[in-house]
Amino acid sequence: MRRWLAAVLVVLALGLAQRAEVSGGSPFGVQGGLRFPLVPLLLDGRVYGGVGLEAMGGGVDLLLKLPLTDLYLGLGGFYGTGPALTLPQDSRGHAGLRAVLGTWLDLPLPLIGVYVEVHPTLFLAPNTGLGIGGAVGVSVGL
Repeated sequence: MRRWLAAVLVVLALGLAQRAEVSGGSPFGVQGGLRFPLVPLLLDGRVYGGVGLEAMGGGVDLLLKLPLTDLYLGLGGFYGTGPALTLPQDSRGHAGLRAVLGTWLDLPLPLIGVYVEVHPTLFLAPNTGLGIGGAVGVSVGL
């Protein structure tokens, strides 16, 4: 029953997603994800999974678009099997909360977007600490 439920959720997610994304950087190295419109032109949700040299994991973000700009900011959580890809190296953890500060780069490509993000991070496991990471990604969709 769990497999059927997981398969139905994946099919629904692919049908409802506005954009598919691939990024490199924090928290796990290489991430792939889907972005969903929650409130049109204002609020998006993002789910992602990633793999890197030290960890693999996934997370969820809520992203608020700032009207009339290419900027967005958000809040999210993540969990992985090893330390996240952030600085400083000594305070890294594998689960936590992160803020997202991002912008779309203005490139003349139809249906393709490129974005840059900075992630201030609060690690909650295995110990508490602060860190900062970043990512560059490509997004395909409407």
